[in-house]
Amino acid sequence: MNLYFPPMIYLFFLILGTSISISSSSLFGMWMGLEINLMSFIPLIVNLENNKKSSEAAIKYFLIQAIASSIVIFSSMLFFLFSGAFFILSSNILITLALCTKLGMAPFHFWFPEVLEGMNWVNSLLLLTWQKISPLVIPSILFHSKSLIFMALFSAIIGAISGFNQTSMRKILAFSSISHLGWMSSMMFFNSTLWLMYFFMYCLTSFILCFSFWFFNLNYFSQLSMIQNMNEKAIIFINMLSLGGLPPLLGFLPKWLAILTLKTSFPILIILISSSLITLYFYTRLCFSTFTLFIQSMTWFQKNKPMKNFTFLSILTLLSLFGIIPTSLLTL
Repeated sequence: MNLYFPPMIYLFFLILGTSISISSSSLFGMWMGLEINLMSFIPLIVNLENNKKSSEAAIKYFLIQAIASSIVIFSSMLFFLFSGAFFILSSNILITLALCTKLGMAPFHFWFPEVLEGMNWVNSLLLLTWQKISPLVIPSILFHSKSLIFMALFSAIIGAISGFNQTSMRKILAFSSISHLGWMSSMMFFNSTLWLMYFFMYCLTSFILCFSFWFFNLNYFSQLSMIQNMNEKAIIFINMLSLGGLPPLLGFLPKWLAILTLKTSFPILIILISSSLITLYFYTRLCFSTFTLFIQSMTWFQKNKPMKNFTFLSILTLLSLFGIIPTSLLTL
């Protein structure tokens, strides 16, 4: 498939769709923004990679998102056509479930790792960050509390447990994203606007880690042992643990904000912290293998690495290492 328009056109409509969704005051406007966002992201998936995996990922993504969008518009019609308490409650639950499906939250998460696996690192970063803005902002305004907290806790547990025995870096990031969605949704449940800070920090740490994987040409766990330079291994080590939320790295700050928000609900906090510890365990296992294993065969792994990109990556890693100090002062 060939591009009829430059990629910047699709990126423009991607931003436009998200802007319409988060600024609209009606359910129809939110739905329209979601559809514009969907139809502009599909060409980016197919054309930036242009292989069988990307085509399969685009089809899976389109089917899931179209089904969820149809449930959203059906629920909106149900809300406006009928005034009974039962129909209002039903539409609220359906909208919450549909938006959680769009996000890839458990138990509707099965499509998310498979779609992410068929993308390059640019599209993976967009799906992990930008594509979550609209489906997160809408339920923060309109959600069914019991459905949201159930899916939040379930996502935190499933995202942590499913990360075990994964060999693909994209799938590890996918399950980590599902776990982080559990934290953000739990903060929404308590009507806290601090989930926006959590999401911003998650986007920043995800960008640094995706940029690291792209720069070192890493796609699978076995390739970690092929990195020769100890500085490069340290960069991967720091950024992965930062995404996992290990103190005192930058990724711990959103977890700290969440703990302060959820301290009044001890059972929910215990479940979230336990899931985070499980996530840190398999991140630490990956990092331990990075430092202890080494394979001499590097014939297919070599890649020209521009020095300016390595300098930029080093600055980002320093931000992960020391960024919690200034950013924590800004949130006080």
